[in-house]
Parts: sequence; structure tokens; C-alpha cells
Amino acid sequence: LDLAEEARKEEPDLQRIEKLICADVGLSAALIKTINSPFYGLRNKVNSVMQAIHMLGMSQLSLMVMSMVLRDVLKGISHVEMARFWDVSSKVAIISSYISCRLPSIGSAAHKSRQIFKDEAYTYGLFQDCGIPIMLNHYATYKEILSVANQSADKIFTAVEDAEHGNNHAMIGYLMARSWGLPVKMTEAIRFHHEHLRLDADKSFISNESRDFVAVTLLAERAVQLITGRNQTCEWQKGRQWVMQHFGFSENDLNAMMDGIRILHEEGNLDVG
Repeated sequence: LDLAEEARKEEPDLQRIEKLICADVGLSAALIKTINSPFYGLRNKVNSVMQAIHMLGMSQLSLMVMSMVLRDVLKGISHVEMARFWDVSSKVAIISSYISCRLPSIGSAAHKSRQIFKDEAYTYGLFQDCGIPIMLNHYATYKEILSVANQSADKIFTAVEDAEHGNNHAMIGYLMARSWGLPVKMTEAIRFHHEHLRLDADKSFISNESRDFVAVTLLAERAVQLITGRNQTCEWQKGRQWVMQHFGFSENDLNAMMDGIRILHEEGNLDVG
């Protein structure tokens, strides 16, 4: 939160930002390791936090640090084993970043001018379902309700949660992301990422930028289903129509995107660092 507050200033104090990050040895080491990973493909390696700040810029650096802190924060408040959840979330985040880079070369001409930054796509992919660990920790029966919601073809995912617990992971995730200072375009997307019927029927329901995040991550989740057999849900069937329309995809475009993700998987690139 201190970092996010400093980053929002008109003239951020880079030395204070460096000091904030370096105060956590594990965080600063993870930051440098991540930036030097094949995911970023830098020609010259980064050797210090200050180099990382200059290399990434404040906006991307803030998002990266938030992504790293998120896992530790949720791990600290949860008694539930979340290894599989984080493995899937990490893959979804990496694939979302990959999709954002491929979009300009796939889809209809009318949609190719849309720009989605890879770091933002990655961060959103991690945060989208951050309400799930909190729900699992708070409600003893949530694991069973989560399974029901995953397999519900005729009900909105969050409606299943609301009916049982009077709350849902999308709203919890939205509140958490907002309190962390994530951009409105991300927090809106987190809140409404299961509202596929409204997204399909109402083009003004949420901003195009928010819709981009939801659509990219739904594609990424579908890829994880196809490649790993995990995270099996009915969400792709519910949202497929509007995602294809949103990006102007043909079946060939979709297949080309999925083929690229399979290659990513086969080359062992679905992990950072």
C-alpha cells in the first residue's frame, strides 16, 4: 500500500520506493529474479531494485509487486491447502499475458487496434479469483459450493455462491483489489467476470478495457482446461459467444491462439522464474 501510494504521486520518490522494496529481502530478490526470467526476455540482466524501477516504470513495477505480495498475503490468512489453486492461477496469468501480445496479429481488423499491456493482463489473471481463497477460509461448505458453481450450466456462477452464503468470490475479490489500489478497469472486471449474459447483451455494461481483461482471462482459463485438464467449469460455454465477438475471432483464429499456447506449454514456459 505504501508503494502504491508513492507510485500514484505526480513525482514519485524513487529512492523511497527502492527502500520500501528492499526492506523485504524476499520480495526484492523475487522481483529481480522475475524480471530476469525468460518471461521478460531482457537482453541485459537487472542487478538491482533501482535498475528494475528504471527498466519497468512505476506502473508496471507496482503491478508486479502487488502480484508477488498477493500470494503471501492470502497464504498467511488461509488454513486451506492452495497449491493447486496457485498453480492454475499462475498459468492463467502467464497465458493471459501471452494472449495480450498475440491479439494484434489475430482477429478482425476492427479489433486489432486494441492494446492490452502484458503486465496488466498478467496481474489481472492472478487477481481475478483472489476471493476464492478467502471464501474457502471463511465458509466450511464453500469447497462443495465451488464445485456446484463450476458445473452449473444454467446459473450464473456467483448466483450459486450468493444463494448459499449471501456473498461471492467476485465481490470479495473486487473489494480486496480496490483496497489495494488496482486500476478501476481491473476492479470492475473482477466484480463482473461471471456476468457473461450481460456482457454479451449490453455493450456499455462495463468499459471496453474491463471487458478485455475478462475476455482474455476466459480464453486463458479455457486453454488451461484443454492443456492440463484442470479448472474444468462451464464458464467457457457461457461466455464463448461474446468473447469471440469481442475480439472478432473466427474458429481459425481461436485454434491458432490455442496452438500457440500449447507450444508455450510444451516448451515449459508456463512458469515464471
